[in-house]
Amino acid sequence: MSRVFSVVLLVVVLFFGIFIGSRLNKGEGGAVEARQKKMQEAFRLINSFYVDPVNNDSLASAGIRGMVESLDPHTIYLEPEKAAMSQSEFEGNFEGIGIEFDVVNDTLLVVTPLAGGPSESVGIMPGDRIVGIDSASAVGITRENVLRKLRGKRGTRVSLKVYRPVSRRMIDFLVTRETISTSSIDASFMVDAATGYVRISKFVATTADEFHQAVSKLKGRGMQRLIVDLRGNPGGFLDQAVEVADEMLPERKRIVSTKSRHGGVDEMRYTSRSGGLFETGPVCLLVDRGSASAAEILAGALQDNRRAILVGELTFGKGLVQRQFEFPDGSALRLTVSRYYTPAGRQIQRSYDEGSRGREEYYKEMFTKGLPGNFMKRHAGLLYRNNGDMSVYSTGRLSGTAPDDSLKAILSRAGGILPDYWVFGRPYTNLYQELFAKGFFEDTALGMIDDPSSQILKYRASLESFLAGYRTPADLEALVRADCRTKKIPFNAAEYQKDLKYIQLALKARIARQLFGTEGQLRVLIHEGDPVMEVAGQLIVGKAS
Repeated sequence: MSRVFSVVLLVVVLFFGIFIGSRLNKGEGGAVEARQKKMQEAFRLINSFYVDPVNNDSLASAGIRGMVESLDPHTIYLEPEKAAMSQSEFEGNFEGIGIEFDVVNDTLLVVTPLAGGPSESVGIMPGDRIVGIDSASAVGITRENVLRKLRGKRGTRVSLKVYRPVSRRMIDFLVTRETISTSSIDASFMVDAATGYVRISKFVATTADEFHQAVSKLKGRGMQRLIVDLRGNPGGFLDQAVEVADEMLPERKRIVSTKSRHGGVDEMRYTSRSGGLFETGPVCLLVDRGSASAAEILAGALQDNRRAILVGELTFGKGLVQRQFEFPDGSALRLTVSRYYTPAGRQIQRSYDEGSRGREEYYKEMFTKGLPGNFMKRHAGLLYRNNGDMSVYSTGRLSGTAPDDSLKAILSRAGGILPDYWVFGRPYTNLYQELFAKGFFEDTALGMIDDPSSQILKYRASLESFLAGYRTPADLEALVRADCRTKKIPFNAAEYQKDLKYIQLALKARIARQLFGTEGQLRVLIHEGDPVMEVAGQLIVGKAS
């Protein structure tokens, strides 16, 4: 450990000890006071004798970050700006101009203006490019700077210079920022006459209300069975996951419990009440390794209570509960205070090593962890389905409480919620992955939308007409070859033919996103090329029959 870092730690432990010690270490009495005096003396010595001038605020921030790195991977320190941004998103609203955006090839693209928001009211349209913000160029802007420049206090104004490709015009807009309500439900629609689909992207302060409204709408359209998509959901507010679970569980069913070192507000048990909106009727949850925290609470509650079938992959494995403590300067410490457990007593948190290296490995495992195929064959026992595109293992013998000590040891290391049906998709070819990574689908979709002679433009007003009428470009292979030449991607004809249907689907989905937003993209993928959804649809229909 370097001398400077050691000094940093000494400086900030003073503030950390006073703040946290007063809450968590009341019983230590004199020992806590002695440590605080030691830190105060260290702070005095550094200010008096350190060789260079020190910025106490910067040292404090760096020191707190150093301390939390020695704890679990989910305890973090947030600088004031990050704390404010994080809080606004989890509260379910923020103040800004109201657009869903993307940054494509250094260009700020308006995917869609939010309905009823200030951007829609001034006439900003999907596909517009914001090239200037308040007289400064927006070319090359990062996602973080988009948020920094476009969000702001309600009532303030921002001037935008916008290029509209359809008319090939540059247009100036003056937009007044307003309070924007964000949605955690990306999409809700009927898959068929009896099956509803709801995608929950995160759990914010409004998620339970949004879910209630979505399910009510689908029931009004004849929904008899429900698929809830939690893939990529990083979690959020525990109470919102509890309320969503409560909508689908009969009364007096355990949802989740938390256990802490100190009890009190950090140790709770949550049980369902009567009157849920969808307490009967088949339910299927889609999960993957990006499903974490509150998403795992929901998945574990419905699985342990035998209320839903889980399809997909082993989830992330985050079973630690955080409370956020705010500092006077607006920064915050998001501190792990307890662990949560499913109704069957499963601890979802996967194992981790402390320290910065442990954190690095922990998050790296998100993309690499997974029980090996030979483990599945040996312990799961049943290959539910196998074709050229996917393999599906029934893991019902493993999900829930593990049946013996050897399996418990393996599963506790992996952590997470094990799906009832584990879907292994086949890997994409190198060509497809290169096209995806280097922006072929975004660029081609934009080019087709920007072309005034393109047949795509006649579908702008209706997602239904797009889904029914879209046809793959006849010159798709020529487009791919040209992009490969431009971006120096080796074109492999065999790989192109092998993944042709996935290339076609990815392009269609990207066009749908740029024309109709996230729900348009999901509608394409769900209906035409999602193996997890395909399995879920078969299982939920079978359960209903």
